[in-house]
Amino acid sequence: MAGRYFRRMPRTAALALLAAVAVSVLVRLPQLGRPLSKNHEFCTALVLIVEEVWRQDGFLRHHGCPAVTWPDPGDRGVAGLRYSRTEVDGVYYYLSHLPLAYWAPAAVFALTGTAPSPLALQAFNLVLHALTAWLLAAFLARMRPHDPDRWAVGTAAAILYLLMPAPLWYHGNVYMSDMAVQLPWAWSLHAFAGLWQAGRPSARRLLPLLAATAALAATEWVVAFVVLVQCGLLLVRWGRSGDDRWFRCALSLALTAALTAGLCLGLYASVVGAGDLWAYYLHRYAERGVMPGEASASVAQGLAHMGRNLFTAWAPLLLLLGTVMVLARPRWGALRTVLLLTGLPGLIYLVVFTRYAIHEFALLKLGFVLCAAGAWGLFRLGDRRGLRPNAALVATVLLGMLAYTRTNRPGDGRATGAPYAMAMEQGRVIAHLARPDEVVLVQGMAAEPQLQWYARRNARAVADEADAMQVLRDLGASRALVVTATAHGLTARRLSVPASEPEVSAP
Repeated sequence: MAGRYFRRMPRTAALALLAAVAVSVLVRLPQLGRPLSKNHEFCTALVLIVEEVWRQDGFLRHHGCPAVTWPDPGDRGVAGLRYSRTEVDGVYYYLSHLPLAYWAPAAVFALTGTAPSPLALQAFNLVLHALTAWLLAAFLARMRPHDPDRWAVGTAAAILYLLMPAPLWYHGNVYMSDMAVQLPWAWSLHAFAGLWQAGRPSARRLLPLLAATAALAATEWVVAFVVLVQCGLLLVRWGRSGDDRWFRCALSLALTAALTAGLCLGLYASVVGAGDLWAYYLHRYAERGVMPGEASASVAQGLAHMGRNLFTAWAPLLLLLGTVMVLARPRWGALRTVLLLTGLPGLIYLVVFTRYAIHEFALLKLGFVLCAAGAWGLFRLGDRRGLRPNAALVATVLLGMLAYTRTNRPGDGRATGAPYAMAMEQGRVIAHLARPDEVVLVQGMAAEPQLQWYARRNARAVADEADAMQVLRDLGASRALVVTATAHGLTARRLSVPASEPEVSAP
């Protein structure tokens, strides 16, 4: 069914979309394959650690749960992340996100015989980006079957989603559930459109939506709000038509999401325990949610970050929308259902997880609605002002690529701070010096996932030697390698309980 539908895409639209995909890869080439460094690349490093730990230790040994502890004896109990409730026998699990975003690249790497690496994960991310844009175009075309401009609007939205600053970066160098979820969300939108536009519901229309919803529910928490909105629309249709099949569709959708998410959480609970898992999620929500709680950012700071992130992520598209509103004053009624489906879940998500918006990638959740509205506005601008939509589209995506390049400069990284290679070079020093039974401790540098990926070791930051000795006592360990960053490079020394060994040189 999907194949027959996609073959209806006009050749010009298909060629324009393929050209945009190619341009989106070309503009990112200077950043692909370079050492993991800054601007949220810790997400990519964290996923790579999980993938490599599974490859070395075995996926089944960890029951498919995202383990972030390397298998060397000296890594046991050395928390790269500080949530003790997800520790089992010295192995820490990162359970903030649902598991499909980890399983999918692991399956691809296993099937292709590819070792986890930054470039391999970035290539996987690029493919997801292209497929997401394609499904967004098809969703918009499917929602307006009688509009002669349906594919033009859909393709314009897809091009915007390919070439705005946030998707260029976060669907390229940065990979985590927040990026991976966009594909099953776009799939669910397309499948929902097929059901919604049907004269009456049928299993043939419902099953693709249930499959997409299951994938969405196994990937990221936004599923709760996507399903809420979709079920709400189906219940409205049921109330207006009196056809009970719409109610059964809504019920099936909600049950599919709940059952899938429940199975994933049950898997996590089988490893760390249901009580500890629940306490962990309460603690995480206290950090990231809108409710009062202990966190690194207040609700007001979260809202302020959200405003700044909205601008840096989507500024050229916001400029386009502002121009449309002033010059064309379009009526949005014809796009009401599309805006509800694409916009309301993301808005609810950002309200519920207000302090999560300190991460710019959280604003990807507004990408579909902004791109759909921008594409619609382009054509209304042409209708009202006689302007050519293609010219405005090209100008907008050029600004998007310029904004992306300005933030993520080609070169060695010094134009925006530390060199891109710094974490890699520091990590390789640790990998060279650290013995398997030594705890790795660092001073003067952050024990971030990028460092731990290149070191192939977990590390903990300490303030001084007394702090380092206390860590050893807490872990019940007897030996540590302490690596210190100075203005002249790295120095390393070995500590042992109760004495200290001579300093060793770092190459």
